[in-house]
Amino acid sequence: MGILLGSIFVSQHLFSHSYLLQDEDPAGVEQAISEVKVFPNPSDGRFTLTFEYKGEEKINAKVFDLTGKQIKDISEDLVKSERSVRADVDLESPSSGIYFIRIELGKSLLTKKIIIR
Repeated sequence: MGILLGSIFVSQHLFSHSYLLQDEDPAGVEQAISEVKVFPNPSDGRFTLTFEYKGEEKINAKVFDLTGKQIKDISEDLVKSERSVRADVDLESPSSGIYFIRIELGKSLLTKKIIIR
């Protein structure tokens, strides 16, 4: 049993893991992005996303709810330094539940889970 999140099928196993989904480049995101952290988790709707990234390619990041509805595009909130990326996110009074942060780099995707209390 699972749901369709955009073009990603999300199974019950996603609730305890992060997944890397790749189309073309199997090493793409794993080599370019590392140390992905979302904190605090659980959160009240305000959280910080950080990860290591040394590349120059544009990164997109979006937050989705369990139904696959996009809650917020946080791509413009990403602040890049020499070796890392950070975004301070405020979902502005979200409902309690499980949400997913989808990080896109080229055709590769990385998904992280966050719980909102």
